[in-house]
Amino acid sequence: MCSSPKPKTQVKGTKSVGSSGSILSSISTESRIRFSERANLAQERRDQIKLEEKQKALRLQAIHKKNEKRLLKSKQSRLSYWLLSASLKEIIQLLFLGKTKSI
Repeated sequence: MCSSPKPKTQVKGTKSVGSSGSILSSISTESRIRFSERANLAQERRDQIKLEEKQKALRLQAIHKKNEKRLLKSKQSRLSYWLLSASLKEIIQLLFLGKTKSI
C-alpha cells in the first residue's frame, strides 16, 4: 500500500489572542468600549422586540376574548328569538326528539 508523504516540518499556528485567552483582552480599550456599547444596543433591541411581541399577543388575546363574548351573546339572542318565534311543533321536537331545523 502506498501512503501519501508527510511533511518533515510541522506547521505551527500563531495565536492572535494573548496568553489569557480572552479576545476582548487583546484589543484596545477604545475598541472594547465600542464593542460593549454595540452589544448593549443590540440587547436593548432584542428586549424591545420581545416586549412588542408580548404586547401584540396580549392585544390579540383581548380581541379574541371580545369576539368570543360577542359570539356567545349573539347565540344567546338567537336562541331567545327562536324560543319566542318557534312553533309548538318545533318546541316539542326539540324537547322530545332533541333535534330541530331552525337552530
